[in-house]
Amino acid sequence: MIASTPCCAEATFSLFKVVGLKNVKITVPEAVAVGDTVTLSCHYDLEDDALYLIRWYLDSEEFYRYVPKEEPPSRVFEISGITVNINKSNANLVTLKSVTRNQTGTYQCEVSADAPSFHTEEAQATMLVAVLPEAQPSMTVNGLRVFNNKILVRMDESLKMICTSSPSYPPVNFTWSINGIPHSSTHTGFHSVNGGQSWETREAWSEMVIHINYNVVSPYTRRLMVRCETNIFTLYRGAAVVELDLMEDNPWSFGGKVSPTMDQRSGSGKDGDPDNSALTGSAILIGGCYKCFIFRTFVCFLVVVLMFS
Repeated sequence: MIASTPCCAEATFSLFKVVGLKNVKITVPEAVAVGDTVTLSCHYDLEDDALYLIRWYLDSEEFYRYVPKEEPPSRVFEISGITVNINKSNANLVTLKSVTRNQTGTYQCEVSADAPSFHTEEAQATMLVAVLPEAQPSMTVNGLRVFNNKILVRMDESLKMICTSSPSYPPVNFTWSINGIPHSSTHTGFHSVNGGQSWETREAWSEMVIHINYNVVSPYTRRLMVRCETNIFTLYRGAAVVELDLMEDNPWSFGGKVSPTMDQRSGSGKDGDPDNSALTGSAILIGGCYKCFIFRTFVCFLVVVLMFS
């Protein structure tokens, strides 16, 4: 009888550690201003590989290349008006001088390892080049431009506040507050300057209508601080502020004088311009009731006469 002997075959597996280029990361500012100098960075882990080359692209067009084996290692390609500071650019950084709006777009860093793998990886990010407003925002109240930042108002009066920013790209964001408490705008839009339709000739505006009552004004301070803030990312911040003081019935408690605000703005009613509404153009009443004061004085005089007669 033949006995069968089980036979076990052993298989040996060799585990090889995979090494090479990995973890390509790009750092690009979210937004910068026209004229800024901007540094973009690209970092990566080559492990045991050597670097073959770095390529930088803007919207698929190559504008900078770094090849360590070449002399000089840096090379610039002129596209979209990009100006590279070659003295401050290397295998990890590329510096752009005096950026323009044309440099808004998607930036890509492409890294290639040397032989034998020639493995390539890439990373990308977007950058916006902004054109900031040339001036601080201005505010109008019922169609009248505010100059001295202080206006007298009456209880139960409705006011239309309009905050306007000079042209910018992108348009500014508006934020309203009353005595430090955020308030929502009622409308926003654009006003064309000289009939133009491009961003260079369009002012952004935001409107807020408030009704003067004790829900918005403190009976103790009788004062409202209305603030309109504008911003573009963290690149720009502007503000316009007006102080509204609640009138007393007696006009002489404020000196009995009326100081009208000048330079009334008139609107064309085009492009969403809000100036042609029922509230616009009405002067803000900042004097008291003079006839009421005379009547009260006369009544007091009669009472005194009757008392001593």
